[in-house]
Amino acid sequence: MSEKRARSSACRNCRVRKRRCLPTPSDDSGTCQLCKQQSIPCSLTHRNNQTRQIIPADDRLSPVVPGRTAAPYLPSYDPSLLIPPKAVLEELVDLYFRLIHDGPHTLFHEPTFLARLAENLIPGFLLLALISLSTRFSTNEYFRDDPRLYSKAYAAAALELLQKEMVRPSLESVQGYILISQHLGGEGDVQAKHICIGLARLHCQSLHLWETPGMTLLDQQVRRRTYLSVVITGKWSTADMSIAPMNAEYLPENLQLLDEEDFLTMREAPVRHGVWTQMAKSIDIFREILDIISALGSGETLASQIDKVNQIAERLDRWEQELPARLKYNPENHTYFQRLGFGKTFLAMHIGYQHYRQLLYFPFLDPRNDNRLASECKKHAMMVSEIASQDGGLVYYIVGHILVVSSSIHLHTLLLGGGDVERARADLLSNFDILMKLKKYWPVIDAAVGRLRSFQNHCRESSLDSFVLDDWMWKFLMAQSAVLDENRGSKNITRSPFVNNEEMSNDVLVDTALSWLLD
Repeated sequence: MSEKRARSSACRNCRVRKRRCLPTPSDDSGTCQLCKQQSIPCSLTHRNNQTRQIIPADDRLSPVVPGRTAAPYLPSYDPSLLIPPKAVLEELVDLYFRLIHDGPHTLFHEPTFLARLAENLIPGFLLLALISLSTRFSTNEYFRDDPRLYSKAYAAAALELLQKEMVRPSLESVQGYILISQHLGGEGDVQAKHICIGLARLHCQSLHLWETPGMTLLDQQVRRRTYLSVVITGKWSTADMSIAPMNAEYLPENLQLLDEEDFLTMREAPVRHGVWTQMAKSIDIFREILDIISALGSGETLASQIDKVNQIAERLDRWEQELPARLKYNPENHTYFQRLGFGKTFLAMHIGYQHYRQLLYFPFLDPRNDNRLASECKKHAMMVSEIASQDGGLVYYIVGHILVVSSSIHLHTLLLGGGDVERARADLLSNFDILMKLKKYWPVIDAAVGRLRSFQNHCRESSLDSFVLDDWMWKFLMAQSAVLDENRGSKNITRSPFVNNEEMSNDVLVDTALSWLLD
């Protein structure tokens, strides 16, 4: 008779359904009885592959070993020939679902995708786009010393194949363009990223992805989630391009999305605590915050925007208060979603909320303004640092931009006071540690750290002027990929003294840490 597996080694399907995870007799692949009965891929079959070498599913990322590596050959006559062997491909797909998917976007139903992959039903452009994101994290010997070169080659091949789909919109083409846009954003190619997101949106409009009557539950959910991903990536991209965002064709908060565990098992049930449902409700708030920052950066006074600030603050308060108990930020809930495989989704929702807050209150750091809400800005910047440091968390490149904004707020505490100096020092160093890890995988992090270096240089010249929300600072807060000019306005005001009685003065601390990051 089959023995019961330990709970810690139960497969994902059994954990979600709270079933005993029993191995299938005489099945060497490791598939459990429930998954075999339901004819879906069992997550334990991937774990039993002893030849794979992948990074752990947390923030302790494996290092990329530097070295001279020739870029893989890209055959011009058929880019799909670049797809790696089956065992390597399965590893890369698994990495994608563990580290990327359900973080910056939600595009697929994982069990269905894996089943179609096993039957060779995934279009070549979609596979190549997907692994262009995950290959950078692999330590498989197939990629020799630098898997990032393969990431670029896979993205180039996916784009070549997607050209043939440009006037043939499909659900897969929308997903492919979103994936490629994420790769391009991580490489720092902001214009190409924005174009790909634009193509994804055009295909999405052609297909009316938000309209799902008469479709199966699976098709409805995948189309709605893909549409939501188009909206979310579009909002972030317009911020990066410093242009006004377009209105969504269909309000994201009206999408009917299953809770994560119900979506995974395709179980139709009332919405109780869907993470993506809550994120859909807040994305328009992000756009309105960017509108305020844009207005202030263009010369408007904070007094002219204060009513909007208060209104948005009330909406964010209401959003947080109305979160279901299971979605409140605490260790118990984080552990719950980690066990389901959605820990990064839970963290993504909360770091997004805290980022909105730190952006909203950032103008109050300007010493010319009423600083009653400066403490609120610092409180949310500390929460950003805390969430980003959680295990099993966030490894996509936009987190780097969020941490740079958080770090600039910690600098305010270190240089001008008005907060918990010890906590600010600790959080700043924690942010730097995470940025150091992220920059091994995403070239755009170099630009993010460069912006922080430029900001710190301004602080050294005039710490009082550094937090004025001028055109330069507006771009610093909004653009995730911008390389900003060192020249910034007047630097004649004498800065305030640095905080005293520290083992290492704060300016030396920051300078040393930034130099370490930029080396």
